[in-house]
Amino acid sequence: MDLNRKRTSQIFLLFLMIIAGIILGSIICALYPEWSIWKSPTFRQGMGLMENPGLNCIFTSVFWLAVIAVLGLSVTGIVISPLVLLMRGAALGMVLEQLYATEGLYALGKILILVMPYACISTFIMLFGAREAMRFSMQIAGLLCEKTAEHAFSIKLYIIRFLVLLGFLLILGLMQSMLLRYGNFF
Repeated sequence: MDLNRKRTSQIFLLFLMIIAGIILGSIICALYPEWSIWKSPTFRQGMGLMENPGLNCIFTSVFWLAVIAVLGLSVTGIVISPLVLLMRGAALGMVLEQLYATEGLYALGKILILVMPYACISTFIMLFGAREAMRFSMQIAGLLCEKTAEHAFSIKLYIIRFLVLLGFLLILGLMQSMLLRYGNFF
């Protein structure tokens, strides 16, 4: 399998984890709407729908990107990084279900303008972070099994990639904070 095809299949599988999380989060939230985890800003992962969103949408998304980055520094990142994306999808599904349950079709405008742009772009940033974490974890596993040469192992490149993703996430979070603070016309 060539490298391009392998990367595409990894991204597709990670994307399926997000979709599965959205479906799972919607169903569980519909069945158990009073579950206390739904009110946790850490679980909501900065979707911006708290009473005082402010910069909280930046910090929680940065937290989860940092979790993915740290997971990539061990062999467990191969398995656990996709689970973070599943949880991200579950949080998104929960937010969508709660908005629809409380406001019906009126929530469609709020979802499309206030939630989806930030949620989709930040989720894709996390998806690419999870792919990098899985790739680096596989390099560590290969190094431990002596199937990867030490010169192919570059932690500097790994850190630079996550700093670029972090930069995109911070810019996106600032835009989302301004939109929620000054554009809340619903």
